[in-house]
Amino acid sequence: MKHKVLVVEDEQDTADLLKRVLEREGFSVLQAKDGRQASTLIKTVQPPSLVLLDLVVPYVSGAELLKLIRDHPDWCHTPVIVVSADSYEPDIQQALRQGATAYVTKQKGSAGLIEAMRRVLHPPASSRTQPIVKKLPKAARKQRPSARRRPRSSHEKKRAA
Repeated sequence: MKHKVLVVEDEQDTADLLKRVLEREGFSVLQAKDGRQASTLIKTVQPPSLVLLDLVVPYVSGAELLKLIRDHPDWCHTPVIVVSADSYEPDIQQALRQGATAYVTKQKGSAGLIEAMRRVLHPPASSRTQPIVKKLPKAARKQRPSARRRPRSSHEKKRAA
């Protein structure tokens, strides 16, 4: 099942980049370009698997949207990752106290965001039962031949004979 992500971002180039990255990772993306549009979505659609929320958006602030999400009976348990250019520690702590599930600065790039999304959507308890990296059985692993066992080229075989 595809996870649906609501991206609340007013900067079109950043929103487009997030959409491309998320779709490449297999997510379905719903976008809101401002706080008014986001609040309408919160009131009218089923909650997504995750919300990526910029705190500085026009009309309704990210902090107000976070409160709206946490107060809404259907959306209250929806994970919210704040994606912000602000890396000031007191602001980060305030967003987390107000109900953000995680906080990612835009400077971390898409790798930091995808990592945070995976942590939120697949918490550590489930990752203990399903390891991220599975090792192949020994028989199925390709073994690199050692220098002594490496097959010789036809030219080397002739010289050795």
